[in-house]
Amino acid sequence: MSRKWFYALLFPILTTCNTQPAGWQRLNLPCFKISVPPDWKYVNPGQQEDSFVGEITGPKLKLSFDCSEMGYANHLLKTEKEYLDSRDWWNDSLTLPFWETTRKVHLPDDLQKIKFPKADYVADLTYKGNTIYLPIEIPEEIKAQHIELDSNSSYVFKTIWPKVAGKGMTGIYIHSRSSNSNFQMNGGDLSLTDQELTLKAFKTIELKNK
Repeated sequence: MSRKWFYALLFPILTTCNTQPAGWQRLNLPCFKISVPPDWKYVNPGQQEDSFVGEITGPKLKLSFDCSEMGYANHLLKTEKEYLDSRDWWNDSLTLPFWETTRKVHLPDDLQKIKFPKADYVADLTYKGNTIYLPIEIPEEIKAQHIELDSNSSYVFKTIWPKVAGKGMTGIYIHSRSSNSNFQMNGGDLSLTDQELTLKAFKTIELKNK
């Protein structure tokens, strides 16, 4: 199977498949279960208040995780939409009040591409009948990643992996639809082989708290 099809097939089944790959071990941890290669192991660096934290390590990788019933697990990187929906792109030097300003974010038109050559989007900001145009650049750390969203009746999933293996985060973030519980696991700059194994392991995660 080509790597292109490996990734194409991975995420539609993420929320429904937790079958253990042949030869792998099943780790039954206090907050969740996960299947991993036989030479990976769980390491407990100590309990944090309101969270179950730890690491899963392999010969050349370390995956850190945080499982919280209070919603304290890191959300990892924002998707492009999450970034645009946030205030992160808002220029604090603007004299416009954020909540009282009408905001319309869109792709730049032909003239705006010339005026704002680095802009990925343009925000039309209207306050008291006057409109200004603010260029928005999506951060490189977001552009450098594949970020996929998925969901089922119990959870929303965000899976992240770098467009260039070895240069970025490979991680998963999960939050419950019915409570504050959330979970994240991630590693940095994984080799292509470890990245593919990690994404495969993510498919097998089974959270115990909903």
